Amino acid sequence: MIINTLKISKFFYVCILYIFFPLTPFIAMESKDHAMVEMLVESCYEDVKSCHEALLKINNFQKNAATNKKFSCQTRLLGLEANLIMAMNTNIKRKEAKNIVDAVQKYC
Repeated sequence: MIINTLKISKFFYVCILYIFFPLTPFIAMESKDHAMVEMLVESCYEDVKSCHEALLKINNFQKNAATNKKFSCQTRLLGLEANLIMAMNTNIKRKEAKNIVDAVQKYC
């Protein structure tokens, strides 16, 4: 009888944990993150020295998207990283970056 009570209470606590701490990872990006991405991209195009910081942060978003299996988001973030690397090497394609940032906002 005591063993059954322990099994039931264990089951109950495990269910509570699943409810309050979901097993799925957090979402890839939040709305404040979209604004940050836009700001990082703009600062990179204005000052090449800020591109390194932008790449690091966008790379973190990209890894988070991969963890959450948001592959369409991850692909756009990888494209944005490539565009910023080209901007660092003075092969600037600002219009293309705007399109990629819009896609990131749509898919992430």
